[in-house]
Amino acid sequence: MMFNQINDVFNWLESTGILAALGTLVALVIKQLAPYLKTHIKDKQLNQLTQYALQTVIRMATLVGLSKSDRQKAAIQEVTQFAQQLGFTWVTPTIVTSLVEAAYQQFKKLGYDNHAPKTTIFPDPDEPATSVAASASTSTSEKPVQTATDDAQAKEG
Repeated sequence: MMFNQINDVFNWLESTGILAALGTLVALVIKQLAPYLKTHIKDKQLNQLTQYALQTVIRMATLVGLSKSDRQKAAIQEVTQFAQQLGFTWVTPTIVTSLVEAAYQQFKKLGYDNHAPKTTIFPDPDEPATSVAASASTSTSEKPVQTATDDAQAKEG
């Protein structure tokens, strides 16, 4: 009984042309939305890749043993591997290089640029060890103390 009612409705939709109109409408909507959805998905993927590039640059900046160019190469390699793991086929080496560079510029803009390799300064073996401590204590004690009268004189003059 229920199947007969469904069949009657389907036959009526087909005979009046409503079924063809609905099919055409659905096909048209899908065709119009496909480019938007592809662009939207690509933008989301690009945002994800950009965030990962920034995280990678931050992580690479804390590595002591790598030079600037080695850090950049390592970051590019890691971001490329990340894109391949997620199946982003549109990602090229040029895109990855520019993403890593943009992430580094953002990193510098945030004021966290500590990418220079840390070096340990060894004291001169000919210089006595006490002179370093003595020069540090004299440099802090030689600072003049500014008083309220000095401030008043500076404002007047």
